[in-house]
Amino acid sequence: MPSSLFDRVRKVTDEVTDPRFRVLRDHHIHQATRRLMDETFAAFGGADRSFIREFQTGGFSPRVLELALFAALHEQGHTLEHTGGAPDFLLGGDHPVAIEATTSNPAQGASPEADLEQLPQGKHPLVPADLDDAEAEFVLQSAKALRRKLDKRSAQGHAYWQAPHVQGRPFVIALESFHHLSSLFHTVTPLANYLYGHRDVATRDDHGTLVLTSEKITEHRRGDTSIPSGLFAQPEAAHLSAVIFSNSATVAKFHRIGTELGYGPDDVAMLRYGSLPDPDPNADRALEHAYVVGDYGPEERETFSESFHVLHNPWASIPIADGTFSGFTEHRLRDDGLVLTTSDRIDYFTSHTLVLHAPDARTRARGYAERYQATAASPD
Repeated sequence: MPSSLFDRVRKVTDEVTDPRFRVLRDHHIHQATRRLMDETFAAFGGADRSFIREFQTGGFSPRVLELALFAALHEQGHTLEHTGGAPDFLLGGDHPVAIEATTSNPAQGASPEADLEQLPQGKHPLVPADLDDAEAEFVLQSAKALRRKLDKRSAQGHAYWQAPHVQGRPFVIALESFHHLSSLFHTVTPLANYLYGHRDVATRDDHGTLVLTSEKITEHRRGDTSIPSGLFAQPEAAHLSAVIFSNSATVAKFHRIGTELGYGPDDVAMLRYGSLPDPDPNADRALEHAYVVGDYGPEERETFSESFHVLHNPWASIPIADGTFSGFTEHRLRDDGLVLTTSDRIDYFTSHTLVLHAPDARTRARGYAERYQATAASPD
């Protein structure tokens, strides 16, 4: 078995490797990323040769998700029990849980990775051209990915939760979206609307105070396609204890954390910018924020647990015990239809990481951060 995720696997030529893998393997700027990914993989004892092959070829994004999820569970102190098969993660200890990871994927025959190679430098479509249509597609693709796992049966005819080593444990599906180049733009909110069958409605009272109420959703539609809302409330989801979601379990997360650990070269710096929740209960817009990775103390460093969300199923036959996923943002449906969200620290809704490669990279990154903050603070 190769000692590194980036060692050539037998019969895997560059012609069949994922273009994102080739950039990660070959480019100087990803020195920190490669080192941290290899360290994570070395600790991830459940992976095998097929993991490396898929990471280098057609399963690049799902394998990055699994690496990031493992790193998050590891930093929370979870121990893994290895079964040699499905599901992907079997947590032991005081809070045993079974987790199967999945992704939403492009339509058969489509290749966003190939499209990415054709885009001009710096023209990655971070924001969908049609926001409403993209959100509708995100919900339908997420639903498809979750249904695929709920419907899957083993050679013995068992669903995941029926396997002998899983019975009695909460069963969880971890999800990330890769069906489109801009699919990571979407936050957890549309997914929560689908899972709970409710959406928040914001209004202002006579005093200008923000008031939230809940509106029931019956279906989600895109064009001629529609699906029923409220997956958690449907009988077939009774064995689904929760869904874990992230839009940030990506190469960029490994790059940022690896840089914070001092693994990167001196001529590479990163600027992270995006939108954060406003702690003001009367706010109806996100805060724009930017920072240079590493310009702070160890206590402020990014964690792998950040950006992971746990959406609890209130109708689950086996609920997840409180405190199981410390560090994840948690969502629970209240009796009034609103969703209670709790988190240990403020987490980005969405963000982008700009990588600079130059002798004065950090100085340039700080200048960009200052200009970004000034623009965000401007009333115009």
